[in-house]
Amino acid sequence: MAVREENMRTLTMAVAIAAATFCVSVATTHADPNDKLTYLTFNKPVQLPGKTLPAGRYRFQLADTEESRRVIKVQTEDGKQQLLMLLTVQNQLRDIPKDPVVLFRETAQGQPEAVRSFNYPGERVGYEFIYPKAEALIIAHRTHQPVLAKDGDKVHHIDENGNDAKDSESAN
Repeated sequence: MAVREENMRTLTMAVAIAAATFCVSVATTHADPNDKLTYLTFNKPVQLPGKTLPAGRYRFQLADTEESRRVIKVQTEDGKQQLLMLLTVQNQLRDIPKDPVVLFRETAQGQPEAVRSFNYPGERVGYEFIYPKAEALIIAHRTHQPVLAKDGDKVHHIDENGNDAKDSESAN
């Protein structure tokens, strides 16, 4: 029985990975690697802090390469319309990716997948997006996972009840 459960978990994980891979395809440009310009193509709507993007191709790049290297600018593919300026904190992958990596949070069927983070190719340290607290609470409630939120000047992971995720983990 335990072997069957383990096989089901492995199959479920493989399906989840395949679904996430299907959702986004990425291509980098030969622009200045200092601004991390990357084109991301989403095959279905995705949620970012403050906005749900319809399926399409978008430019993701650092907004300021000199002062704050933690703000990501999202624009239309042609760069003519700025859609979002997103605050981030560092996230770290175990392995250095050879291609861009976009990580999603699992969401309920019919809901747009919430983008958790973005890593530029060749860089282990990437950018985890900070959601407004109200939006983070909705995502945490849908996914039953902590979400990085900004509440006033405080940035922290919150659980589905709006509590600091570290506090709720230590209570268990």
